[in-house]
Amino acid sequence: MQIRPAQPVYPVIVVGSGASGGMAAWNLTRQGVDVVLLDAGEKFDRATFWTHVTPWQERERRARGERPPEFFLDTKEQPYLTPAERPFQLNRVWGHGGKTNIWGRVSLRYSEMDFRAGERDGWDIPWPIHYTDLAPYYDQVDQLIGVYGGDDDSEVLPGSKYFLPPPQMRCAEVAMWRASAKIGIPFVRGRRANMTRPVRGFPACHYCGQCGRGCDTASFFCSADHLLPDALKTGRLEIRSNAVVARVLVDDEGLARGVQYFDRRTGAEREVLGKVVVMGASCVDTTRILLNSSSPRHPNGIGNGSDVIGRYLCEQIRLNARGFMPSLYGKEATDDKGISGAHVYMPRFNHRPDRKRDYLRGFGMQFWNTGTSDQGAGHYAGHIRGFGSAFKTDVRKRFPAYVELHPFGEVLPYADNRITVDRTKTDRYGVPLLHIDYRTRDNERKMLEHMADTIEEIAHASGVELLDYRRLEADRNGSAIHEHGTCRMGEDPKRSALNRFNQMHEVKNVFVVDGSSFTAASEKNPTITILSLAWRATDYLVEELKRGNL
Repeated sequence: MQIRPAQPVYPVIVVGSGASGGMAAWNLTRQGVDVVLLDAGEKFDRATFWTHVTPWQERERRARGERPPEFFLDTKEQPYLTPAERPFQLNRVWGHGGKTNIWGRVSLRYSEMDFRAGERDGWDIPWPIHYTDLAPYYDQVDQLIGVYGGDDDSEVLPGSKYFLPPPQMRCAEVAMWRASAKIGIPFVRGRRANMTRPVRGFPACHYCGQCGRGCDTASFFCSADHLLPDALKTGRLEIRSNAVVARVLVDDEGLARGVQYFDRRTGAEREVLGKVVVMGASCVDTTRILLNSSSPRHPNGIGNGSDVIGRYLCEQIRLNARGFMPSLYGKEATDDKGISGAHVYMPRFNHRPDRKRDYLRGFGMQFWNTGTSDQGAGHYAGHIRGFGSAFKTDVRKRFPAYVELHPFGEVLPYADNRITVDRTKTDRYGVPLLHIDYRTRDNERKMLEHMADTIEEIAHASGVELLDYRRLEADRNGSAIHEHGTCRMGEDPKRSALNRFNQMHEVKNVFVVDGSSFTAASEKNPTITILSLAWRATDYLVEELKRGNL
């Protein structure tokens, strides 16, 4: 008779390897905890990135049939559902490091104003934590991953004494900064996780401006480069690649006992056992996994007796404007690539007493591709009238004068903005597909009006001529790639799924550390907060393991 060896039981299973899962694995292993990490993809090879491929080289390579790495998951492999009248743009990266391979790197701290928003304006619930709870972790993350910034500090955007030096502002950014200050709209230096000085053995950013293609020198933060290798060096991390997680498995008491997953290449079903499960698969995929983890003890999905999981999906609304600054027409074209994206940021200002508004919460503004571009002028030349040499002259003179304005606004948590699973439609592994039903309301429409007003105020003050401007044409829902809130933290188990340490109210050995744990969205990019929350949650997890509570 063949005797099958018992499966090992890992102290902790981590699902996902992006900002949240990578941080969880890094922090747990350095504190002596053995971890098995499941990722739906493989490690991207930095040697294959097209970071320094010029536009003409790219054309030649594509003509030869070559392709850059495919970071974003093809919906043909993993579909998702939405109502026909309410599309949602979902961007997913399956691979070590997740979206940190190509993220925007914007690193804005949440403030006490964000954490107490529900308490202050009465809309839904406040976070169960304060800024002071997270501030030490923000400090540690700044030092660990290398965040640059200025010396600004305010009630809406806390500063840091650990920022690296910021890159120089571009000419148009300086002009908009000065003009906006005169009309009471403040700018600050940009804050991004690009290393403007060497950090922990990684080289400083060399300002190629191609961060969206992945960094082949690892000079901006990516979990696959800056967290997972250190965790592996401890000897306490095992990574299982191409492991597409389907469900959290439970025992007779309703506690998590492991995870079911499928091999992405072969489709074979597997399982791994563990004492604690940490979910960090990103907001949408974590939510899908939890809802599909139904059992007699958890008929509505694991930890979802309150029917909160999947609800309160928050993203952000966004407008886009571009144009030219005539004062810079004909200026000599300089190397403005710098760090990909803007070198300045406009923090939220509408909360001030002298600013009247008829909506809740607020917005900030980014200025992505302002200045000259190594990608040429094709992104605007088609909108300029004329032909021949005069047309070429008009295009050329505008090249150094190009500007972009992109306000991001907070969407309130609404219970019927939600993720569900459709048990009649399944993926290639037989797992029910996720369904996203999301829309914005009157509050967001009123905010869009003010966002557009602010674009126009800044443009008028700084002399920007807007190009092909469509005042209230917001980006498609989901395009900000900042999903939050579907497994939120809170004090009341009837209105939240997690406690103040990202631990499930109903299932003590399940933690959720990605964006789904956010109580509300804010107008800010979430990654620096995800990293800080994951660090704090896993510190608590280690203490609970030591006490024998898990």
